[in-house]
Amino acid sequence: MEQLHHNGVLFSPRFEGRGFTVQVRGETIKLTPDQEEMAVAWAKKKGTSYVDDPMFAENFHHDFSKKLGVDIKPGDIDYSEIFFFVEEERTWKANLSREERRQMAARRKAQRETNKASYGYVWVDGVQMEVANYTVEPSSIFIGRGSHPLRGRWKEGSREEDVELNLSPDAPRPQGKWKAIIWQPDAMWIARWRDKLTGKMKYVWISDSSILKQKKDIEKFDRARELRLNLEKIQRHIWDNLEADDLRRRKTATVCFLIDKLKIRVGDEKDPDEADTVGASTLRPEHIRFNSDGSVTLDFLGKDSVPHIFVVKHKNVVRNLKEFAANARFTLFDGVDSKKVSEFLDEAMTGLSAKVFRTCYASDAVETKLEKVPVKLEDPEYVKRYVAMITNLEAAKVCNHRRTIPKTWKSSLEKKKVRLNTLKDRAKESQDKLKLKADERREKYQDRLRNLEGKLKSMEEKQESYQCQLADRKRQGKPVEILKRRINLRRVAVARQKQRLKNLEVKHSEQMKKLKERQDSRRQRDKAAIEKLKLQIKARIETRNYNLGTSLKSYIDPRIYYKWGKQVDYDWKKYYSKTLQRKFSWVETHNKSLKNKKLC
Repeated sequence: MEQLHHNGVLFSPRFEGRGFTVQVRGETIKLTPDQEEMAVAWAKKKGTSYVDDPMFAENFHHDFSKKLGVDIKPGDIDYSEIFFFVEEERTWKANLSREERRQMAARRKAQRETNKASYGYVWVDGVQMEVANYTVEPSSIFIGRGSHPLRGRWKEGSREEDVELNLSPDAPRPQGKWKAIIWQPDAMWIARWRDKLTGKMKYVWISDSSILKQKKDIEKFDRARELRLNLEKIQRHIWDNLEADDLRRRKTATVCFLIDKLKIRVGDEKDPDEADTVGASTLRPEHIRFNSDGSVTLDFLGKDSVPHIFVVKHKNVVRNLKEFAANARFTLFDGVDSKKVSEFLDEAMTGLSAKVFRTCYASDAVETKLEKVPVKLEDPEYVKRYVAMITNLEAAKVCNHRRTIPKTWKSSLEKKKVRLNTLKDRAKESQDKLKLKADERREKYQDRLRNLEGKLKSMEEKQESYQCQLADRKRQGKPVEILKRRINLRRVAVARQKQRLKNLEVKHSEQMKKLKERQDSRRQRDKAAIEKLKLQIKARIETRNYNLGTSLKSYIDPRIYYKWGKQVDYDWKKYYSKTLQRKFSWVETHNKSLKNKKLC
């Protein structure tokens, strides 16, 4: 990258206070705008599980004490005035008319478009690319993931003087009192600042849909394919070094074995103040338990505090873990980190790192499952989508992307089940109505048929009577011209009546055919709607405690779904969100060499 131009980043408007007060142990305190911002943020959490979390509440009031200059604890402070304001604001929004909501949404959209035009694009070597997220987070209460020890703390938003911009020397300087303007041509960030609470660096990146990011994605998935092709060689490298003389090397090989076997992360990417979560290299003696059958059980919390429980039965690995546990000062693999792991793996395959294993195994799980689940070209789209989902679930299981079951999950599922029963009732009702209509039409046809047949019989009898009279008059030598005319007229009338009968039969047959087609069509529509909803319910149950989005975005080679979609006539874009479609737009131009080849 030789040239990088952009307009900096967008900051949220500063909080404007309303002069609220709070009661602290009976004493009224008028809040400054900064204090009020914190109090309003807390009031908006009322009714959520956060305020019932003792650590969350304690952490917030610890920081609020500093801001107030008064030592307070949860329960010492009365937010009634602010609670009333927040509730009043919610009620006002809830009572807006549809037109008012539409106007507000239109104004928000116009503002977003204006902001994006100013801050949403970057020019790299003259090529315009999108920025992923150009807004600096405003001040807020820190939520964190899992049982994060900092949850509830106040996270002060960054301002211009905290932000560094990455700009090429020839780029115009955006207005503002920036901390620094530097030039890192090999980096893809456009702005960065240090989080005032966690101390972590925060970045604004070029969008995932940019050419630069897409190139890295392609390289990542290609490297995962290369790993799959060389897996036996790499595993042999790991296994051989489980018995290495060098202690550090044995530790590194054991960590790599766990990464490969259990598909877990390295573990040293975590900051010290984050929740007590670990990975392969940061396991401690309390995370392992040796079993009487010669196996070892690993029990620990991974990223996002997701429980991991594995059983490993490999003689050399168990022996090493016993040795490391006996001599551990803190962690089992002291001195081993992601850098050491990458160096060790690079000996077997250039550029291989621990992250590639999860990408490889997640992609392999999807591709293997797709091969096992039968899908026909003529299967409806919802069936193909369900298959895409359950194969995505396999990748989420491989990566252990578990999540806490949402509180609304059960009620949402019940609503779908009620809707399913309603669909079944309506389907039966519609079929009953159509059957009744068919019965009524048949009955009406039979009545009409009997009426016409009765008239025809009467007409034929009359005609036969005229024929007898004609014969008598001829024998008697009487005039017959008038009678002949009557017979001819009667013959025409009989023919017409027979035609009416034939027309009635044809019309009834056509009506019944159309009614049957309507019945069949409705039955098929109802059947499809019921089957579709059944699959949605099944999918909701199967995925209730798994997050499918992470693996779809970061670990599954999109060319797998693209290739499968071509085979079963399913557009991969119907499963991927608009954002991911842009991220993986390269898939349609980077798949020709993959025909009839397993991707991972």
